[in-house]
Amino acid sequence: MIERTNAWMDSLRSILYRFDTTVSSWKGWNYLAFTVVFLKKIHKSKKFR
Repeated sequence: MIERTNAWMDSLRSILYRFDTTVSSWKGWNYLAFTVVFLKKIHKSKKFR
């Protein structure tokens, strides 16, 4: 599960290339990316019910 999530994170350009300059902004982008991945997974699982 972790490897798959990391692969999804690599598809997000702002996370992959680190355009941000501070640790707090990098951390914020990571939280946002994990939220997007999680919401996509929930949406996909509810779609087939």
